[in-house]
Amino acid sequence: MHKHLNKRIVWSLLILSALIGVLVVRLAWVQLVLKHRAVPGAAYTMAQMAEIQSERETVLDSGRGRLYDRSGRPLAGETVWTAAFFPQEETSAAGDSSKLKQLAAVLGVSYGELKSRISGLKEPLLWPLAGGRSPMALTSEQAEQVEALAVSGVRVLPYVRRYDEAATGRQWLGYLSELAPAAAKQSPTGLRVPLAGMDGLEKTLEPLLQGVGHTEVYVQVDARGNRLPGSPLKVKAPGNPYYPLSVYTTIDKKLQEGIEQLAVEAGVKEGAVVVLDSRSGDIEAMVSLPLYDPDRISPEGGEWNNRALQAAVPGSVFKIVTAAAALEAGVTSPEERFFCSGQFGRYHLSCPHGKEHGSLTLAQGFAVSCNTVFASLAERLSGAQLQAAALALGLGRDIGWQAADTLGQPVLRPLAGEQPGRIFSTLVPDDAGARVQTAIGQRDVTMTPLQAANLVVTLLHGGEVRAPRILQRVAFRNGQTLQELPAHLAPAAAGAVSRQTAQTLLSWMRLVVTEGTGSRLRTAHWPVAGKSGTAQTLVKGIPRNNQWFIGYGPADHPRYAVSVAVENVAPGSQHAATRLFGQIFDLLSGSSGA
Repeated sequence: MHKHLNKRIVWSLLILSALIGVLVVRLAWVQLVLKHRAVPGAAYTMAQMAEIQSERETVLDSGRGRLYDRSGRPLAGETVWTAAFFPQEETSAAGDSSKLKQLAAVLGVSYGELKSRISGLKEPLLWPLAGGRSPMALTSEQAEQVEALAVSGVRVLPYVRRYDEAATGRQWLGYLSELAPAAAKQSPTGLRVPLAGMDGLEKTLEPLLQGVGHTEVYVQVDARGNRLPGSPLKVKAPGNPYYPLSVYTTIDKKLQEGIEQLAVEAGVKEGAVVVLDSRSGDIEAMVSLPLYDPDRISPEGGEWNNRALQAAVPGSVFKIVTAAAALEAGVTSPEERFFCSGQFGRYHLSCPHGKEHGSLTLAQGFAVSCNTVFASLAERLSGAQLQAAALALGLGRDIGWQAADTLGQPVLRPLAGEQPGRIFSTLVPDDAGARVQTAIGQRDVTMTPLQAANLVVTLLHGGEVRAPRILQRVAFRNGQTLQELPAHLAPAAAGAVSRQTAQTLLSWMRLVVTEGTGSRLRTAHWPVAGKSGTAQTLVKGIPRNNQWFIGYGPADHPRYAVSVAVENVAPGSQHAATRLFGQIFDLLSGSSGA
């Protein structure tokens, strides 16, 4: 009997030893082999999942490249200070109520709201902006007050916000959107799906802006989500001295914001404003309306479309091209006299409201935008001559800056989506009626506000077409320049208009202000020159107008070329484009210290 008992004990020990051996082998297998394999249904290894489960983190910087204006002011990727709340230690009190009340006052919320948000906190919380999704940016005074309170589990930390949660007219900047799961490259330190540029510079420069990883702050917690006693805040960062990259644009942020405010106050619902440096052709401001919020994109609304790059019917602004074509072809002269009875007599054409201008020279006809004068010129010109003059002045084709084999891209086009506009929608017609309607900027003619401003720059450069530039330099994180992006020309294959023609047109644009349709601008702080336009359009079968005013200033030593397009307004409305043009130049005169 004892022998059987001993056998049972031996076999029991053997079986127990075998089970322990299997467990030991299993644990060794997990520790040495399986810990490096991904957990089913996740993108992380077992070792990483164990670490993640014991940490609670929040991202401070996505690592995406920054965009700056010409003076280094942030456009996308601004570092701000924000209040960060972390899980409390299990033995820690909820916090001194007196300090929390003071903290609530600093953050601009009630004590009750603060308590409800942080009570039982299990995940780090960056205090949110009221009604927004981004963390609240603290002023330097607020940041000092929060730190001075020394509330347990509360710190002031630097946070890189992409946008400032304000509606802007910077559609050229674009916006970000989540990648599809299949395309997302997930970071081994977090569960977040990365964002990618979906329009504007964010999309065009996506390969440069992607970055090499995010920066996060984290704390160690126990299984119940409480902060481990004595656990300090720790920061994980890529530590790469070259990334994220910094992209410097030609934009003047203060000017951009000032024009956005002027346009909104003027009640402009749809349209665009472009301001170019008349000497370089660089884009200093490009405002599109309606404004858009890059953090809240509505695919149906279309506010994110950049109207400064979209072609619209220009009306009498195109008379600059018609005058250039006529002067270049030698079919007229500035002193030629015409007679306007208010009705042209053909093609159902008349001057606005049938106004009779009487006897006037070509220069005077340009100043008062007489349809009779320009219809007469159109009958003398061929469609090919009108087309050639338009192309020579940078219309009917892409003129935005671009470069081949640059920054790793076969063709770098910062203003991707720019429309070329058109002069004729089909083959160049020989029909006089079609030429007449084209000559006054109607029928098939379209141009973008960017082209319109650049047309003025072209005249100021004696007929030399420059390519408007919005990017000027890309630098590494350490400040070292990766690549300069120099300005260049955008000549037409057919050649350019003569310097004499350009100078004549510039003098006539000044006449528009002193004696013609832009007379309300005579009181501007700077002497300015320009050309007005009103185009008849149809929107869903309803008659509407596009209002334009383009020009330059100061007239005696030009520094800026500006185009203003106010689209789809009711016929008979006050010419808002002319008024806004004057306000913009008053803003420019003040910002330039003149």
